[in-house]
Amino acid sequence: MPHFILDCSEQIIQLKSPEEIIQKVYDASDSTGLFAKGDIKVRINLFKHYTIGNTQDHFIHVFGNIMEGRND
Repeated sequence: MPHFILDCSEQIIQLKSPEEIIQKVYDASDSTGLFAKGDIKVRINLFKHYTIGNTQDHFIHVFGNIMEGRND
């Protein structure tokens, strides 16, 4: 059961819709053949207030987690 959590700046969803971003991550995970389709979880956390090197540059970070003890 992989969980993919995406942290990104709010401006990212002006470039691509949340649905498009989530689908890309889902499809990449699904293409590995390692996980059942119903087990893949993807969600986005949008950030309005942040700084990156004292700028408001766009960012996206993808974190993948699989709980300990999981198998096929």
